[in-house]
Amino acid sequence: MTETFDVVVVGAGPAGATVAAGTAGRGLSTILLERRRALGEPVLCGELLPTPSEMGDLFPRSPRGVRLTDVPRHLILDRTRTIRLISPRGRRYEFRFSANIIDRARFDPFLVTVAEDAGAELRLCNTVVRRNRDNTVLVRTPDGISEIRGRVVVGADGPVSVVARSIGVEYKDPSSQLSQSASVTLADVDTDVSVVEMFFGSSVAPGGYAWVIPRGPSEANVGLGLRPAFAAPGVPPRRYLHRFILSHTFVARRLRGGRVVRQIGALIPVDGPVERTYSDEGVLLVGDAAGHVMASNGGGIPTALIGGEIAAESIVNHLEFGTPLSAYEKGWKQEFGRELYTALSIRHIADKAMTTDAVTEVTMRLAGTRLLEQLIRCRLPLPVDIASRTLLRALMFLL
Repeated sequence: MTETFDVVVVGAGPAGATVAAGTAGRGLSTILLERRRALGEPVLCGELLPTPSEMGDLFPRSPRGVRLTDVPRHLILDRTRTIRLISPRGRRYEFRFSANIIDRARFDPFLVTVAEDAGAELRLCNTVVRRNRDNTVLVRTPDGISEIRGRVVVGADGPVSVVARSIGVEYKDPSSQLSQSASVTLADVDTDVSVVEMFFGSSVAPGGYAWVIPRGPSEANVGLGLRPAFAAPGVPPRRYLHRFILSHTFVARRLRGGRVVRQIGALIPVDGPVERTYSDEGVLLVGDAAGHVMASNGGGIPTALIGGEIAAESIVNHLEFGTPLSAYEKGWKQEFGRELYTALSIRHIADKAMTTDAVTEVTMRLAGTRLLEQLIRCRLPLPVDIASRTLLRALMFLL
């Protein structure tokens, strides 16, 4: 038999859970399908969430972002006040940036509990393997294959999304459009609890960067993201991370003796929003499946929360009042589209201006702390074509 729901949400991360809470809270029958056995595990990110005050600065056109990032205290592991950028030769660039380091292993279940309390049904160990044009999804469960039909199907199933592929959305050049990340949680290490560190250089993380994010006074989330198109052939991210922890001049002493609590790998979409985040067949894409990640730094939790709530509102208006689902795409573009596209422009500039350690060193010196802060905040003081030409001319002159 085919089960039927108003809304079928595929993926129970922050984006999917937020959609489910919003639709179930308005009385729509909602099912939340998650392929994993446990929510929040494995932890697939650096766990950094800007504080509500920072959200007001980062996404000024989305007042809801301030509310959605005001998380309960028991989910916060640490509060940082500074971001420190480290060049290949160790030059430091620091600026104020307040963030909450959240425990994703508890944060994700918290969001799903909110959705369940609103009336959504959660099913773990349910892997969607196909979506048909009639909005029936085929689900692999511990008991076999089942069919579930939704009036609306929401793809919140990550960068390699089954739901996205069903409407013709997929990456044509994953080696440059998807970042491969590797990270570990290390205990018994020396951390600066107030500082998030980001390390740049093609020898550290080609086409990306490495990070050390404190989870308290003696624990850290240490990882990196790189793109295969920029990396040495056949060298996996895990090997770059291993070398970073054991050999990097500025962190090895603090991290080398750390005890590994967990280690994971993940894909991060860094090519901006996908070409279309809705389908007239009754499909919406949210979070990583929609490419709602800041391409210049890999941040995706805030946009997942904001986009999830916009998606829920759009679904309610569609099913109750006949509003086209295209309103969802208009909504997220209005609230955080400019920031996503600016971040992509910054990534394109970095691809040209940070090709080697030597060039990266000069680029960061030319930019200076003030401009680097703006870039991390996904702002360009000049149009992208002018900024790119100006920087490349300066590099040619200096090198």
